[in-house]
Amino acid sequence: MKAKNNPAFKYLNFATSFGITLVLMIYLLYQGGEWLDERLGTEPLFIIIGIFLAIGAVFKRLFTEIKFLDKEDKPHNNNPGNPGEE
Repeated sequence: MKAKNNPAFKYLNFATSFGITLVLMIYLLYQGGEWLDERLGTEPLFIIIGIFLAIGAVFKRLFTEIKFLDKEDKPHNNNPGNPGEE
């Protein structure tokens, strides 16, 4: 069996990509928030905003990817005419 056609690899790749993206986004936006807080003297404000922005962005991307995977898995209708016609 080819690895490209195996759905288990597709979903494993999806889960790995989601995890790495989540960790990187939280880290980067946390660091950005910490930098802003140090400069402006608003200690936890931008750190918290950065973390919530990261989580929101990653989950929005997650739902977009799930929709794409669902469309990919469903069979395509080759007859664009009336449903009764064949």
